[in-house]
Amino acid sequence: MNGAKVLHIVEDLKVGGLENVIASIVMGLDKTKYQIHVWCLARGGDVATELIGKGVVVKILGEPGYHNPLRILYLARLIRREKFNIIHTHGYFASTFGRTAGIIARVPVIIAHVHSAYHEYALRNLLMENILSRFSDRIICVSRAVQRFVIETERVREDKTCLIYNAANISPSVLSLEASCHEREQLGIDKQDVVITIVASLTPNKGHRVLLDAFAQVVKKYPLTKLLVVGDGPLMGKLRASADHLGIASRVIFAGQRRDVPSLLQLSDISLLPSIMREGLGIALIEAMAMKLPLIGTKVGGIPEVIEHNVNGLLVSPGNPQELATAMETLVQDGNMRERMGRRGKEIYEEKFTLPRLIGLVENLYDELLEKKVHAR
Repeated sequence: MNGAKVLHIVEDLKVGGLENVIASIVMGLDKTKYQIHVWCLARGGDVATELIGKGVVVKILGEPGYHNPLRILYLARLIRREKFNIIHTHGYFASTFGRTAGIIARVPVIIAHVHSAYHEYALRNLLMENILSRFSDRIICVSRAVQRFVIETERVREDKTCLIYNAANISPSVLSLEASCHEREQLGIDKQDVVITIVASLTPNKGHRVLLDAFAQVVKKYPLTKLLVVGDGPLMGKLRASADHLGIASRVIFAGQRRDVPSLLQLSDISLLPSIMREGLGIALIEAMAMKLPLIGTKVGGIPEVIEHNVNGLLVSPGNPQELATAMETLVQDGNMRERMGRRGKEIYEEKFTLPRLIGLVENLYDELLEKKVHAR
């Protein structure tokens, strides 16, 4: 099986949790065993550029749409020409398009990686997922919550699925760094400030509006707190306006899209993710665990698989600013609790969410499925 050709298919590779997971897998796989290719169906992005810079073979197809069946045949011809042994797809559109083309091209092993539970799927989406699962060798689910969705809602056979948790790709050298006073000053953070950080795209499902309402309550009791908002998205303007309207603009830092998230987590005291709907696992929380930060999250999707309530963090109901405010206040006022939860979180991270563990499970799956195909001939 040496030199097996593996193709990862995704819609694009902008900055985000799904994209970072793909990059971690692609860079972590054993290059002596697998020839790794990445195809972006629609467009590239910052993560694609980084992978190209590291020598990964990335092809950007510029696919104009997903409704022309002739485009699937075109993709199938490209795949057949390259003689891939494994297709590994990510995201709904890429998984639909890529798996269909892979089936036509008769690729030996077809894997779909499901990164979230999309409860808003229409019936046609669910039917498509169910049909394609019958021709797929395995459906990787990033959490038990996602696995339940795939089995119960998409009606996929349980033996077609497997659980592989996401991982944080943080180098040991970064973990050993200490946050510098200069970095805090650059962001307008005073020495005595308690920093609460959220790393997430600025989209409705991440719960930023609820967070701002909750943080406004926290500031009234604990004025020496800062909220660090890392990420970009369509809600940026509205969230800035909301912070101003709530009178907390001076205590909220909108850092925008950043590629130095570990450095920002180093200068943070608490990390949270107040998602109000679908959340596959919450890789930002895993990164924060690696940095020994206590966590706050909602009881949504896979978040309770990352946060053990009162152990490494606090869980609250989604869409409830009062509960969220209370959780933040609890951790802001109790440094000993923050330290205890942070230490336990690092232990849980080492047990469940390290990159070597993720890579090992993916490689074992590749080898197992390829071996089955060899014996099936």
